[in-house]
Amino acid sequence: MLYCHKERIIGMMQYDVESEAYMERLVVLDAETTGVSYQKGDRIIQLAYTVIEKGSVRKEKSVYLNPEKKIPPFIEQLTSITNEQVAEAPKFDTVAPELLEDLQNAYFVAHNVDFDLDFMNNELEHAGYLPFTGPVLDTVELARIAFPGEEGYRLEQLSNVFGFDHGNPHDASSDVAATVALLLRIFTEFKGFPKETLEQLDRISPMLKSDISPFLHEWTLLTLGDEIKDHDVDVFHGIALKKPDPATGPFYEESVSIEAILDRFSDQTFMQSIIPDYEMRESQLDMMRFVYEQFQHDRFGCVEAGTGTGKTLAYLIPAALQAKFNNETVVISTETIQLQEQMMHKEWPTLEKMLPFTVKHALLKGRSHYLCLQKFENFLRYDPQDSYDRSLAKAQLLTWLLQTDTGDVEEISLSAGQPKLWQEVASDGSSCVSPKCPWFSRCYYQRAKKRAREADVIITNHALLFSDVQSEHQIIPAYDTLIIDEAHHIEDTATKQLSQRLDYIQLAQRMNDAAGREQETIVSNELLNYLHGDSQEPVRQLAVLAEALHEEWNELFLMLSDYTGSSAKHGETGQQAKVVDFQEQRWAKIHEGAVRADETFRHLLLHVRKTYEKIEDELAEGNPPPNASRELDRLDDFKQAVEKIYETFYQLFFAHDKQSVYWLESELKGPKQSAVFHGAPVTIAEQLADRLFAKKKRVLLTSATLTVKGSFTYMIDRLGLDDFPLETKQLESPFSYQEQVSFYVPEDMPLIGDAGEDYYIEAAAIHIYRLAQVTKGRMLVLFTSYDMLKRTHKHLKTLFDDSYRVIAQGIHSGSRSKLTKTFQQYDQALLLGTSSFWEGVDIPGDHLSAIVMARLPFSPPSDPIFQARSNLMKAAGKSPFMHLALPQAVLRFKQGFGRLIRRSSDRGIVVVLDRRIKVTRYGHFFAGSLPGIPMQDKPMDEIEQEVADWFYPKQTGVNKHEFNSDL
Repeated sequence: MLYCHKERIIGMMQYDVESEAYMERLVVLDAETTGVSYQKGDRIIQLAYTVIEKGSVRKEKSVYLNPEKKIPPFIEQLTSITNEQVAEAPKFDTVAPELLEDLQNAYFVAHNVDFDLDFMNNELEHAGYLPFTGPVLDTVELARIAFPGEEGYRLEQLSNVFGFDHGNPHDASSDVAATVALLLRIFTEFKGFPKETLEQLDRISPMLKSDISPFLHEWTLLTLGDEIKDHDVDVFHGIALKKPDPATGPFYEESVSIEAILDRFSDQTFMQSIIPDYEMRESQLDMMRFVYEQFQHDRFGCVEAGTGTGKTLAYLIPAALQAKFNNETVVISTETIQLQEQMMHKEWPTLEKMLPFTVKHALLKGRSHYLCLQKFENFLRYDPQDSYDRSLAKAQLLTWLLQTDTGDVEEISLSAGQPKLWQEVASDGSSCVSPKCPWFSRCYYQRAKKRAREADVIITNHALLFSDVQSEHQIIPAYDTLIIDEAHHIEDTATKQLSQRLDYIQLAQRMNDAAGREQETIVSNELLNYLHGDSQEPVRQLAVLAEALHEEWNELFLMLSDYTGSSAKHGETGQQAKVVDFQEQRWAKIHEGAVRADETFRHLLLHVRKTYEKIEDELAEGNPPPNASRELDRLDDFKQAVEKIYETFYQLFFAHDKQSVYWLESELKGPKQSAVFHGAPVTIAEQLADRLFAKKKRVLLTSATLTVKGSFTYMIDRLGLDDFPLETKQLESPFSYQEQVSFYVPEDMPLIGDAGEDYYIEAAAIHIYRLAQVTKGRMLVLFTSYDMLKRTHKHLKTLFDDSYRVIAQGIHSGSRSKLTKTFQQYDQALLLGTSSFWEGVDIPGDHLSAIVMARLPFSPPSDPIFQARSNLMKAAGKSPFMHLALPQAVLRFKQGFGRLIRRSSDRGIVVVLDRRIKVTRYGHFFAGSLPGIPMQDKPMDEIEQEVADWFYPKQTGVNKHEFNSDL
């Protein structure tokens, strides 16, 4: 059996007497198995280990083992170990004595130690031996701590990062060699940590899997007596962190014109010295000239730049010139944090090599992206929910502080399931806001704001841009020039930022804290015992009021969930939504419940303020406990958080805006209080015009998808740009789409309106299967509803054998990025995705050869905002379909199409299963928005043959029936 963590800790205490002996002997082991569960009959098929003693390799062993069962085809493919290889191999019990002898007085080391130790111990017990209960080291865990900024911790990934020789992943010998190299690299990293970090890690180590404490003691001793002070490390309150990089020296200025820059772009030799695979693109130069001209004449510009144009550099160059030679700040906004990071780490270094002067730039994000050092200090000292995951996160944060200049969460790969933990240590409106905070001078958020104030160019994201608009421009320093990339997202992002959202958990968790349901109340027992009796009573009364509000809140959300009810429409993600009608009789009862909650809410807020003031006064007069100020800060955080929730509560229930839509959403299978109350503006064009664009002299909006059949009219209307001096330009992609893409619509695919949804889904699954046989997988299938994706996936599972992997959003866990990486790991795989996969997914090269669109991407008519906007258009005498639904769908269609070709060497096919693109009067809007690619409407048999010829031109005369003989 695998001994539990607590037993391993006790075992480690017994080994302390001889800890040096154990530290001198390490056994690094890897096992390849027939599957992941010993209890379900899986067994070891290859065992390899290396014995390291006193820093030297003493023994290496690798052996195939007979599992006494067939190796599954998937495992054969993964490990390259065949049934023939293990047929005559020894059984585990024959190698067990030698293995146990080598493990005597040794550390057991593995990459994901739980898996290998579990299998080994089960095999040992099955063979009649006692399991190994000695100390262990897990190189996954230790790598997370030593290198907290890596994107992933698979052995293959880390081997590539550090340049280890790991030519045969999933071969036990190769895995062991890579693990040995990784372990030594980890030890080297740990030895370089300052004493304070090692001591903090030692305090955390009992909660970790790895029995690392003796090593930490030894490395700490090595730091003692070191007379040389590490000038790169700042130690404060017992926490070591990297000192900020010193300011750069004087800038080399040289007057330069846009013509000189264009000449550099045209100089192939010069550009290839900066970008080795650079190819001159006339469209990029055209865009650069266009952006520069708009800035020179204080105009607005709108540019649709096709994929491959190189639009980022095309606007960065004019932005840099505008900022430097007009002594002003230029703000660039992108849709996602990932695009911000890409600009900073990819395009900006290229820009710096091209310009004969230095441009100071800064990355600015919402404050929740930055670590609050005061919160982190409190988190280290006092954590009532301490657990393995939280301890690992603490260790990662401690080592990350030695590496980061920014404190930005995007730099660290916290272990899975830690977004909630980050909220506990992230900067917010109540933390580090004034110089009275001891960490103020070191505050990462304050540093980011300072860099932004001093920058020529600020790179931010749409969410922060519109948060700044909402907060009356208090976040981003003043600017007159704005560049908006991925501008097709503006309406949705602005709507979201100007919206309100309220759920049950927001307040319920706060009230649990105040009432002491799960632990001490928001005021600890230590502080409560210090206070006088007349100050203790308000604290106790606070718990009573919190309990009362929790009950009112619970009842209110039960009524909201009931109101959502069976009449709600099912959304794309499996949720149900219902637009609120404040005049109907059913809402009256909810209104009464909201009035009761409001009264209790206001009473509690008044009481919290008075309690805070009373405790503050008493602490100022006496000799309070050491942590009293932090306790008071916690109460202040609680007060501000609850006030913010109350503001949203009041706006949604009582201060209704006639220009907004209000709706409820709930999970189909969620808890009874799962309803979420939303309020959003129906249109934002006027707000964008008045609160953003009217305050700027120069604005550039750009994206790969801004036009519908060559016209910018839809985007201009939706964003309120009609009254501004706007110039537009459409630039075609430099890619040869006619040579790189084939575009098909199967004429034997049924129309969903005629055949019904069940038959349509079954037909779609068969068409996807047949195409995948030709393309060998490498396919992205795009859906407009999660329900259709789920039902199609169910059919596909019955069609494909084990040689294909079908990865589906919502069915397989993980983010879009994680699912995409999983898809790229397999030779024959399909990736099924809904809304978020229609754009922002970048899978270049041979990993992606086909895009299949299950339906044309119209917005679901049940979406509350879409409904409200449709009703507004009807009232104005316009067609909601022609002026809203169709343009939205065309833009999303173009985004989906753009997933296929990401570079000039990419080739592939696009197949649209929805025949509305061919048979309806509006279908030409979709096909006409693509860059001159002919739509081929053919039977599936012909499409199969043409696709086979397209991908395998040398294999002429392929029998099309070989692809669908079993259907």
